[in-house]
Parts: sequence; structure tokens; C-alpha cells
Amino acid sequence: MSLKVSRSQLATLTRNLMGQWELAKAHWQDARSAEFQARYLDPLQTEMTAALEAMDKLDAVLGKIRSDCE
Repeated sequence: MSLKVSRSQLATLTRNLMGQWELAKAHWQDARSAEFQARYLDPLQTEMTAALEAMDKLDAVLGKIRSDCE
């Protein structure tokens, strides 16, 4: 699987997860919900953003390596 495909899948899955969380929050509005978001989802969102940025940079480096080797 290519890096671009993996990045796209990761971005899509992250968007889907956050969309489902928004739906769940409509029915789960207590202290545990806020704790769950703060403990798991907020850090996950931050890490996923960093991972996607790293994948973009890695793709650029790999592209340069490919062009240099041709």
C-alpha cells in the first residue's frame, strides 16, 4: 500500500471517528463524556494531525529520493 493511500485512509478514519463522536455527544453529556474526550479523543486528534503532517513530509522526501535515483 502506498504512503498516499495510507495517509488518505488515516485522514478519512479520523474524520469518521470524530463525526461519530459528535453524534454520540448529542446523547452523552455528562462529566464522563467530557473526561473521555479530554483523555482519549483530544490527544488522538492532536497525534493524528501530527502523523498526517509527518506522512506528507515523508512523501515529499520519498518523492525526491525517487527522482534523484532516476
